Amino acid sequence: MNYSAYSFLDARRDASPHDIMNRCQEYISKWTLTSVRERLKHVVPGEHMAMVAAKVHHEGNVYIRSMASVLLDPSARQCYDAWLDVQESSSPEKLALTKARMSWFNQTQNKLMFGPDMMSLMSQSGPVKLASPKPKQQHCEPKCRECRKAFDLKKSYLVLHCHCTTRVGHESCMRQFKIKCTNGKCPVCRQCLLERRQVSKYLFWNVKQKYKFIA
Repeated sequence: MNYSAYSFLDARRDASPHDIMNRCQEYISKWTLTSVRERLKHVVPGEHMAMVAAKVHHEGNVYIRSMASVLLDPSARQCYDAWLDVQESSSPEKLALTKARMSWFNQTQNKLMFGPDMMSLMSQSGPVKLASPKPKQQHCEPKCRECRKAFDLKKSYLVLHCHCTTRVGHESCMRQFKIKCTNGKCPVCRQCLLERRQVSKYLFWNVKQKYKFIA
């Protein structure tokens, strides 16, 4: 899947929130009614220009601002990145987890939600046949939830737990994120961010039970 919000903004998947904001502001500044009219004047009859240009300009503004809202919200961006990953490389486990995450996110939001078209497009991935076992691949380093850069699990790192997600990354990055959050609470579920020093491989996210330990 080549087309995405990142490709539209000409931004990297690991772009920082600051870079995303700058790219969105740049598009908004260029997306004026005059520029829209200029692009449409060769394809839309003059008598319809005023009405069509105003509609395209409004819808473009909504589109860009909605895109910014998703990519600048940590939990929304995590869901969107997982959705992109499912489009590129799906499996029954990834599909089920991504659906659960997006459904939970939609149930907790009043304004920012993932539309039915995204959910249905993900469903079109259909059942995926389990491939035969592959040779053990080289271990990939985990990426910090905040700065998106790799970190070493053998060195100092920090885990922040809340009701909706788990944030893992460099200790300095996680502490900076917690400081930015009002009263140290998650910006999505509004629960206190609890610090942990270790990630258990038996800790799995569950849409109803939040976190479920499997013996």
